[in-house]
Amino acid sequence: MEKYDFVIIGSGASGATVAEKLSSNYKVLILEKGQHLSLNEAHKSYVRTSQNKDFGKHGGVDILSGTAVGGTTLLAIANGVRAQEKELKSLGIDLKKELDEVERDLSIKKIPENMLGGRTKLFIEKAKELGYDPIIMPKMIDFKKCKSCGKCNMGCQFQAKNTSLYYIEKSLSKNAELKTNYEATKIRKNGKGFIVEGKENGRHLDIPAKNVILSAGALDTPKILNNSGIKTPKRLFTDIFVTIGGKIESSFKDEIQMACYIPFNDFLISPYYSERILKILNEKNIEVRRDNLFCIMIKIKDDPYGQVSKTYIEKSCTGKDAQRIANGVAIASKILIKSGVEKIVSTEASGAHPGGTAPIGITVDNNFRTEMGFYVCDASILPEAPGAPPVLTLMALGKKLGYNILNST
Repeated sequence: MEKYDFVIIGSGASGATVAEKLSSNYKVLILEKGQHLSLNEAHKSYVRTSQNKDFGKHGGVDILSGTAVGGTTLLAIANGVRAQEKELKSLGIDLKKELDEVERDLSIKKIPENMLGGRTKLFIEKAKELGYDPIIMPKMIDFKKCKSCGKCNMGCQFQAKNTSLYYIEKSLSKNAELKTNYEATKIRKNGKGFIVEGKENGRHLDIPAKNVILSAGALDTPKILNNSGIKTPKRLFTDIFVTIGGKIESSFKDEIQMACYIPFNDFLISPYYSERILKILNEKNIEVRRDNLFCIMIKIKDDPYGQVSKTYIEKSCTGKDAQRIANGVAIASKILIKSGVEKIVSTEASGAHPGGTAPIGITVDNNFRTEMGFYVCDASILPEAPGAPPVLTLMALGKKLGYNILNST
């Protein structure tokens, strides 16, 4: 007999929020492949596709992700923008209520003007001189605790950043259970319920459940689906980004990253400090320090041209992607030059928002249900690349699924 009403595979943005929504009414078990890390240890959860054995054979885009309780939200830069709201609504998924709710839960607000750093102010000033209108970034940050260290992508030693841990902790307070170091590999039918197959600390363990919600992330979810007999399309996107920058005759203090942005049709640009740019310049014998480096990130809505197989992840830039990057680089370069940067260098292409590997309308319906009857809710179901930070939207999707389930019973 099944012990759990719902087993949720994954504790990231969507898995955590759906767990919190269901745990008051149902017996819930959350499965997480990684460890339970504190926020100041989040850097230990980093995973890069370039660490895989055959990365060089499978495209040139390195993908960043995190494996720990809370998922990649531990490593995100705490951006709280609404992404894909219109696209999802056109598919019958109206997230307004859920987006509002997450914004209240996590106190998402635009950065106060007195906390905008020198790089951000310079970016805004020069962008406006060129006719652009930067937008201050809303953040999942308690600004009373924030020290503007600029290291949100490593976790948060000051506990100022809000993440999916907020929803995990609320779920556990409602008697949900959490099992870490469990790697789910397959879901199979078991009468009217399901069996989750996987390994806990390397040992095989089957877990029966009345219902399963697969929220393992866009890189692991398709592997589990394919092992379960549900074929997934080759539609991986990653919001490909590059960072360009150079030395400037100013001295900056550390500051909140991506504190503002300029949106365009298929890309955005935002001030972003990059250690990689520092290294590239030093390799070219250009003496530069952390405090006199000025960089801008270009993040694009890339084509869904990539795949997740059993043994590798493949992702490359298409010709259209290269043109989008070039368009963004051209605008960002004008801002850098106007700011006094003479020698501009660029990082290689990377991706930080993998998705699209089990999209709505192909792998799941607009109630997030598969043909086998279990649910999928994470970035894999997004219909196209957002070209913007998706964490807020993914949390709202988890709440939406939670409400759908509660309202149907």
